[in-house]
Amino acid sequence: MRDARDPGGQAAPAVGGGVREHAAADGAASRDAGLDGATLAHELKNPLTAVKALVQLGLGNPREAASHERLEQVARAVERMERILRDYLASARGMSELAPARVEVGPLVSGVLQGLSARASEARVRLVTHGDATVEADPRRLEEALVNLVANGIEATPPGGEVEVEVLSSAEGAELVVRDTGTGIAPDALQRLGTPFFSTRSGGNGLGVAHVRSVIAMHGGSLQYESEPGKGTVVRATLPRRARAA
Repeated sequence: MRDARDPGGQAAPAVGGGVREHAAADGAASRDAGLDGATLAHELKNPLTAVKALVQLGLGNPREAASHERLEQVARAVERMERILRDYLASARGMSELAPARVEVGPLVSGVLQGLSARASEARVRLVTHGDATVEADPRRLEEALVNLVANGIEATPPGGEVEVEVLSSAEGAELVVRDTGTGIAPDALQRLGTPFFSTRSGGNGLGVAHVRSVIAMHGGSLQYESEPGKGTVVRATLPRRARAA
């Protein structure tokens, strides 16, 4: 067992029951829509950057002290819009062409957990991984999807909890199982996961889950969520041995 912070950690128990969500590729039409949306998002970034610069200029001007509270509200709104654009662009990239290569999934997962170890340490959440598999996949896209899944698990897990990533190998390919000991998700919210701009957490926009679903679908895989309020969440991402042709 590999543990990013505690080699003696135990695996979290699987959560029973839940609702299944399968990722399905939408073909060339979805990719075109994603790329058109990405173009629009890039166009929106320029005026947003200009607004942000003007707000920062005002906040740094002592003569604008009376307006600081309103300017700070605008700054927060701009930051939220920037976050939405970043998440949307990440989702749109998931619809673009894949660059498949041989991927050792276990080491890839370990690298993701290492990259998130500071965030997990701050949240007092233990990260654990075990298992390995070899698939043909786009390593960058797969890493992006894993970062989203593990980061969501960290945010949903209270201090002292755990996020486990198990990698299972089969003749068909690989299955990545992400378990957390978090607060769980209500059945009605579980049905809506992956819907853009719907999120179970305050300030979220739902685009991260949509991006994960897009990435897994582009590989010809499936995505399944199982959760029960108060008992944590299990996410199962299956990948074929070879990524299907784009």
